[in-house]
Amino acid sequence: MNSYFVIALSAVFVALALGSPLDLNDEQKALAKQHGEQCSQELNLTEEEKAKVKAKDFKNPTENIKCFANCFFEKVGTLKDGKIQEDVVLEKLGSFIGEEKTKAALDKCRTIEGDNKCDRAVKLHACFEEFKPQAKA
Repeated sequence: MNSYFVIALSAVFVALALGSPLDLNDEQKALAKQHGEQCSQELNLTEEEKAKVKAKDFKNPTENIKCFANCFFEKVGTLKDGKIQEDVVLEKLGSFIGEEKTKAALDKCRTIEGDNKCDRAVKLHACFEEFKPQAKA
């Protein structure tokens, strides 16, 4: 797997888990890369799936892409067995968007369910995306 893709893939899922990849320090980026590589290998993503993730195209995701999201979130600690770990979300996401906005996100997103834990992970991503900081102009 080429390293550019792994970095891009990791950045996408760090953004999902933490709010904004722009504020990550080198240690966080390295850990995200490690988690991304592990999940990609565990799930054996196809080239098409890798391209969709790289393009941030989560419309009609394959089961592999859904499970990649779940795998990554479990590795960073925000999900465990398909359940949101609210303390971890408050700690990780709160440092990026603030505690109040994180609590609002949790209030809105915590009741989201899916057909399985992978489906729920993608649905949670979509919900939390609504609370990401807007890019500065």
